[in-house]
Amino acid sequence: MNELKRLARVHDEDLAGQASGAGARALLAAIIAEEPVPEHARHRTRRVRRLVVGAVALGGLAAAAVVGPTVLGERGPATSYANSAIDIELRGDTYVATIKDPFADHAKYTEGFKAVGLNVNLEVVPASPPWVGKIAGMSLSGPLAPNGESIGSGTAPEGCTIGQDGCAITVTVPRGWTGWAAVRVGRAAEPEERYRNLARATRKGEMLEGFQVDEKTVGEVLAEVRRRGLRAVFQVITPAPDFDGYGVEQDKQQAEVGDDWIVWEAESEQAGVVRLLVTKERLPKNPIYGGPKPASMNE
Repeated sequence: MNELKRLARVHDEDLAGQASGAGARALLAAIIAEEPVPEHARHRTRRVRRLVVGAVALGGLAAAAVVGPTVLGERGPATSYANSAIDIELRGDTYVATIKDPFADHAKYTEGFKAVGLNVNLEVVPASPPWVGKIAGMSLSGPLAPNGESIGSGTAPEGCTIGQDGCAITVTVPRGWTGWAAVRVGRAAEPEERYRNLARATRKGEMLEGFQVDEKTVGEVLAEVRRRGLRAVFQVITPAPDFDGYGVEQDKQQAEVGDDWIVWEAESEQAGVVRLLVTKERLPKNPIYGGPKPASMNE
């Protein structure tokens, strides 16, 4: 087998991913994630990569320069901050960050959080409709806030619909939280823009909601894709049993996928397009889940 060009990508909306095995547990002991790992978790490779990527993303950020008298006072970080992309205000025991420009460079958001003493690397990414305005991915390290609360999302005004005039995405962080976080929040995608939350296309609200794709042939899945007025693209995957997961070899992506190939998962690629993860041969177990796909993964 050629060297795997890329390890299995992590489904961002799982938040904590699906890790198992001694290696992952050792990493989790060092990098403490808030979200519980599901009992069916099997993706050691994908989980490890995701945590490492989150750490690298944070480590690679340059310290943002902040100006203005309200940024740092004599007694420490300010309780409020504003720039062209984000407003942050301490309300009671919670910092509420209101995203004014969802298309801004994410460094602008990080600048705001640093100004109020929070180590949060926030990205606002194009997402499939069910994840607009919601946290579509998060990696955490460090202790929880004293009251046990963590980072959340919402809207301003509360309960409004993202995309309507005057409705903004908000991110909330407890005042006593002292760890670091890499957070992705979904925004509506522009026409032809690819999603970055990598949602499973069979989940509620997604394009193939209610349809089981795993272990069906490409021909069977394509019939349903076309019936719903959608288009499909393919990603050829290669089982990686040594890592209890799968990989992607770029030189195989130009292969002519036949109707008798096997589909193991479907992801939302962009509006009207789903990505089918396929292999040429039928395998003894689903390489993505290490066995049958859990029913909860479609909810």
